[in-house]
Amino acid sequence: MVGKASPYPDESAHLAQAAEHRLNEFSAGRDCARRALAGLGCAAQSIRSDADGLPLWPNATLGSISHSRGLCAAVAANTDAYTCLGLDIEKTNRLSDAAQRRVVHSDESGWVNSDQKRASLLFSAKEAFYKAQFPKWRSPGNFHDITLSIDESKHEARIQAMTVQFSEAIRERAGDFQFRYVFFADYVVTLCWLAS
Repeated sequence: MVGKASPYPDESAHLAQAAEHRLNEFSAGRDCARRALAGLGCAAQSIRSDADGLPLWPNATLGSISHSRGLCAAVAANTDAYTCLGLDIEKTNRLSDAAQRRVVHSDESGWVNSDQKRASLLFSAKEAFYKAQFPKWRSPGNFHDITLSIDESKHEARIQAMTVQFSEAIRERAGDFQFRYVFFADYVVTLCWLAS
């Protein structure tokens, strides 16, 4: 997590009653987002939230923010290159057996084989996908509504199946979503994107 940064006043009004750790995560997330946007040539500015709590990115940009247990990151891109972008960070040592059952589809269970690290990767990849698609399509879904295959040699994932819980527009593009992941220390970071 980047050092303590103060959010812009209009960014954090909805967090007036939030616990200090939540405000710190929010502030660090917005700081990371501004740094990511700076890489695109955007001037530092307020990144407010919409009614669903999603960041409102500057015109012609999109991005994603994630944090997990003290680590925070953000990514941003131009909309002429990307339609969707999602980032997720997860600890790889905290999924209980019950949580694994909620995350891992029956078609993925043979590959996971009760391995917490693999289950955490699926959790992270599915979260990254949801974060990528939701700003555009607003399609809700749970972990069993999408099935992924993992290529460990390339650190890639692919969508194998998707239920009708997701809109037809998303299902038509399912094979176009790209995933990359990396493990470091006891975290996994996953990026999901859809090129324009």
